[in-house]
Amino acid sequence: MIVAPGGSADSLARILAERLSATLQQTVIVENRPGGGGNVASTYVAQSPGDGYTLLVTANNHTLNPALFRNAGYTLDDLAPVAEMMRGPSLIATSVSSPYQSLGDLLSAARTTPGAVSFGSAGVGTPSHVAGELLAKAAGVRLNHVPYRGSGPSLNDAIGGQLPVVITSLVAAMPHVQSGRMRALAVTSAERWPSAPDVPAAAEFGLPGYAHMTWLGLFAPRGTPGTVLSKLNAEVNAALAAPDVRRRVALLGGDVGQTGTEEFARILAEDHRVNARLVDELGLRVE
Repeated sequence: MIVAPGGSADSLARILAERLSATLQQTVIVENRPGGGGNVASTYVAQSPGDGYTLLVTANNHTLNPALFRNAGYTLDDLAPVAEMMRGPSLIATSVSSPYQSLGDLLSAARTTPGAVSFGSAGVGTPSHVAGELLAKAAGVRLNHVPYRGSGPSLNDAIGGQLPVVITSLVAAMPHVQSGRMRALAVTSAERWPSAPDVPAAAEFGLPGYAHMTWLGLFAPRGTPGTVLSKLNAEVNAALAAPDVRRRVALLGGDVGQTGTEEFARILAEDHRVNARLVDELGLRVE
């Protein structure tokens, strides 16, 4: 399995590799290939033999990068979907010293003074960036995006008050919320999320159509036989169904995916449609 290092993707890949090594009776190795917002790992797997032995673990940026980058190194057709492994919302949060007591306060300020509110993300094209742009679009406001190199630096600045608002993963932010260093304003799921039941959904603030979820998925090179894809899908879903795996996924801030290959393909197609439109509307492009 090829994956970028750190974060939920790396953690989930290692959880899955442990289970698959036991059920498939062969060693499953997790190899980190960072760079290019996921493009390096995706391109490597896209150029690998379609024999089922080299797989990719990646997130939403997979469907965004071909539209965002002039040369991502791969197209969506170069990789066959195997299974959605996990999905979960982002968290919209701020410092406890912030004047924003709720997401409603933040949106009100953005409406009163257009462009005065900034939000930080883990970087251009990351799920947290997309969640913020879709939030602004749904609310009819302008939010300034401040990209960081990872969620850690953005969280540090938000905690310190240098950044008004941060959008990041639940697993990264909730420890700071629970320790009293940050204030959770909303989750980006359509409804409240089980692991953070006291945090309202953004949709509760007059945004009934708003929702954005981060997913993690497993892919194989194009040309991998359908029988191999089906076998891998069945093995992955069986691993994800195990109670201990479900508990470990919940600790990462998400819920297991457990989709068939065709259902996952439909999710990807819709995700790409939304992302490509957003790239065009905002004029985003990375050389």
